[in-house]
Amino acid sequence: MPNDLSAYMAGAPNYETLTDNGDGTITDSITSLVWQKVVPTTMYALSDATTYCSSLSLGGLTEWRVPSFIELVSIVDYDVYSPSIDEVYFPSTPSDSFWSMTAFSSGVLSVDFTNGTAPGSATLSSDSVSSSAVAYVRCVH
Repeated sequence: MPNDLSAYMAGAPNYETLTDNGDGTITDSITSLVWQKVVPTTMYALSDATTYCSSLSLGGLTEWRVPSFIELVSIVDYDVYSPSIDEVYFPSTPSDSFWSMTAFSSGVLSVDFTNGTAPGSATLSSDSVSSSAVAYVRCVH
């Protein structure tokens, strides 16, 4: 497991081209990922976030999942603050931490959408996977 965050940032798109599919999903034409448009208002433990995504059926798609760190960073908009995301495509996004499934040291990386900090404010401790740690989740397909 790498201890250098640059390994996770390699290949990150500088910008994305988003399309609202009109069915609760957003497609990023650069990464070919389909994103959940509106996230649940509930914060989840990582295991519950994984369960939530895997049971999601949205836009005629099943087999949703928690994104990787690099996938989640790909939708951060560093030109805006609180939240650091395009609210036209991703309305009502909380300015808070979102889970990724990328392991790092003894924890799992998260991204804070208050200011888009990924490496600096990423959750890097084992607390990130404890039963008391919670964050939001935006599922990806």
